[in-house]
This record gives sequence, C-alpha cells and structure tokens, in this order.
Amino acid sequence: MEKRLAGKVALVTGAGGLIGPVVVRRLAEEGAAVAVTDLVPDTAESLAADINNAGGRAWAAGLDVTSEEEVGAVFAAAEQQLGPIDILVNNAGLLRQRSEPFQLTEDSVWKRILEVNLGGVMICCSRILSGMITRKRGKIINLASIAGVSGLPGWADYAAAKAGVIGFSRTLAMETGRYGITVNCVSPGMIQKETSANSGTWLGRSGVPADVAALIAFLASPEADYITGGNYMVDGGRTIGPHGATW
Repeated sequence: MEKRLAGKVALVTGAGGLIGPVVVRRLAEEGAAVAVTDLVPDTAESLAADINNAGGRAWAAGLDVTSEEEVGAVFAAAEQQLGPIDILVNNAGLLRQRSEPFQLTEDSVWKRILEVNLGGVMICCSRILSGMITRKRGKIINLASIAGVSGLPGWADYAAAKAGVIGFSRTLAMETGRYGITVNCVSPGMIQKETSANSGTWLGRSGVPADVAALIAFLASPEADYITGGNYMVDGGRTIGPHGATW
C-alpha cells in the first residue's frame, strides 16, 4: 500500500467499537503514527500494541471526549510522544440501544447523547485548532451519520447531534480554511462487521468498516487538500431516495 500519510501524526477518538479499529489500522498502514484513544483504556492499548508489533508507530490512552481537562491532557501527551497532530478523526460516539419516541426519552438521556456526539467533537476540535493554525496545516474528519441528514425515528437525539456535527464542521471549514486546515464529515449508513444483503440500499448490500476507513484515509491524505466543508455519505446510496418505491 502506498504510504500517503508517511510522516504524519493522527489522533483517533473512539478507537474501539465497530469502525474505530479499522480506521486506526488503515491510517497506520498508510504510514501515519497514530494516537489511539478510547473510553476504555485497554481497548486503545491493545490496538496500539497490534500496530507497533506490525512495525508501525502508535501510542494509546483512555479518553472521555466530554472532559475538557482530559482531552487537553491526552492531546498534549500524544504530541509529546508522537509529535504535532496533523490529522484528527473524531469517531467517538454514543447511540442508545433501544428505540423510543422523543416524548418518552428522559432529559438526562438525550442530553448525554448530545454531550458525547456533538459536545465531544467540539471539545476535541477546540483543543487541536491552535496548533494547526500556528502550523498552517491540518486535517479534521468528523464522523456524522445519515441520521443527521435524513433523520432517524426513535433516535431523535442522535439525529440532532449528528446534524449538529455536520453544521459545525461546515462552519469550522469556513473559519479555518485560510490557515490551510480542511474540515470534512463522513456519514456512514448501515455498516456491519461483514457484508450482507440489504434491500434498503441501492447497491443491495450493507457496508463494512473498511468502506468508511478508506474514505477517511483519502480525506486525511494530500490528495484531498482541496476538499473541505463536505459531508460524504457512505451508505450504498440509501439517502438518494426511496428504494423499491412505485409511482
């Protein structure tokens, strides 16, 4: 694989879960040194060990993206260990397991969804921007969702948070473009561990984490230096329009 990110340092939040590990490994394969962070420290450390054992360069830390103090400390430690952060991938997120109408959702629940999915992105961007502005370069890639574009019944809080991520990212792209910083969103649709048939997409299948990681790696690379403010769907065409509808 071409080392498009050789010499770069990337930090990934929410590196556990379904998509995170594949993103971390893809960035490392592309040549980046990766700061692997997750709410569960053991998860981050295991991923970093895999990368280091494979000949890459990684460092790990536990990270709660809703804590301003923790974000500041971890980001500073990552830069001390690996060097200035060139690429920030805000992948940390939270989705309720149970669907329910918004009127039945407790205030503490929807506030937590917003705090993690939107607030966490804003805190991490706030911490990283001063260094990127000083160096006049940087790539910020925020994970949103097709729920933020089309809505998602039963998960109104999640849809609102992801729509907020998209709007925030577009505005941040406007504010930071003059400094050579690009800000983009990636919005996954139905992503599963393995590909399976899915009648809800125009390609007739679900996506896999590698589909998302490939786009993130591209947006992080020099090939995407003239791309900013975008929200890119990885959804098999699901948001194009209804599939199987008749006139």
